[in-house]
Amino acid sequence: MIKAVLFDMDGVLVDSEDLSIGIGIRYFEKKGYKADKKNFLSHLGTGMADFVLGTASELGALDVTVEDADEFYHSVYAQELKKHDIAMPGAREALENFKKAGLKIAICSSAQRWKVEANIKALGLEPSFFDVVIAEDMIKRNKSNPDIYLLGAAMTGVDLSDAIVIEDSPGGVLAGVNAGIRTVAVSTTMTRKEALSCGADRVISDVKEISSFTSAEALEEYLFGIADKEVLYGASYVKATGLPLREEVVDKCIKAALSARMNAYTPYSEYKVGAAVLSASSGRIYKGCNIENSSYGATICAERNAVTTALAAEGALGIDLLVVASEDYPPAPPCAVCLQVLSEFAKADTKVILVSTSGEKVEYSFSELLPKPFVFPTMRKS
Repeated sequence: MIKAVLFDMDGVLVDSEDLSIGIGIRYFEKKGYKADKKNFLSHLGTGMADFVLGTASELGALDVTVEDADEFYHSVYAQELKKHDIAMPGAREALENFKKAGLKIAICSSAQRWKVEANIKALGLEPSFFDVVIAEDMIKRNKSNPDIYLLGAAMTGVDLSDAIVIEDSPGGVLAGVNAGIRTVAVSTTMTRKEALSCGADRVISDVKEISSFTSAEALEEYLFGIADKEVLYGASYVKATGLPLREEVVDKCIKAALSARMNAYTPYSEYKVGAAVLSASSGRIYKGCNIENSSYGATICAERNAVTTALAAEGALGIDLLVVASEDYPPAPPCAVCLQVLSEFAKADTKVILVSTSGEKVEYSFSELLPKPFVFPTMRKS
């Protein structure tokens, strides 16, 4: 259940990115370089250093320094704020309603502190309104590294599973995903396709879409569709979302399995396998690869690796989807040992997708692969 909301600022709560780009264009013109909007886009949300030096690199502006650019920005930004209302529609209402709902509210911005505080005041609020305010000076590695959101969750005092990130840039979405926190993307500065390709768990149009929610339960239901009922998966009842498998989620699982396969440790067989499981409770994807051992019996298959990773993160586990990636043609199914392990956490209709590196895809239900799994008598549920 959501207990803390970790907000990026620019592009989520305030519409300051075009303003920042405009100031950037003016700065580079002052230095004798012609820049336009496209020079800045890939550097949004990653901190002042990358915003300035990344753009400078594209323009061949070797005499540009972060310190000089920051001084220019600081002098111009406050003046520009007086001319523009940069508050995103619904931003203040969302913040106030989440606060009323008892949620912790954090700002996790890669901008300089002076700019973060100026933007907060542009919302008609004070920094003290927020439980946590993190700016660039508090972190060593900026987005897309996970540091800022790991720090945000720690400072709000909630588990990663009880926090959500709200972001608008590819680097920011990757930071939330890399932190292991459910990440909601707003499509203000990137497309839905871009957000999903970065691993976003949900995409909304803007923060106004969720501004009216006054309870954590309602917000959770709207964003992630968590149902109240418990469903039997193998040997355990699990609180499941009950949502149908969306095509983009299946695609994410396939990509996760294929990427995990590349990390397989197979010095003996050189036969690499990757796997991904989709948690029925959280909708998160956990991946694994096979790990061989000099003592062959100690080898761990990719499927079991993914399951143990999911269990370590969530505890009780139900699997809605399993993807297994191999170089075989046709693609290889799980071995009998893995099927037995998976039977503890899968339903008869859990979808299993086998994919090959050449692009072939075959689908089964779990019961087609293991029609009569063994479940310990005392663990059998009626």
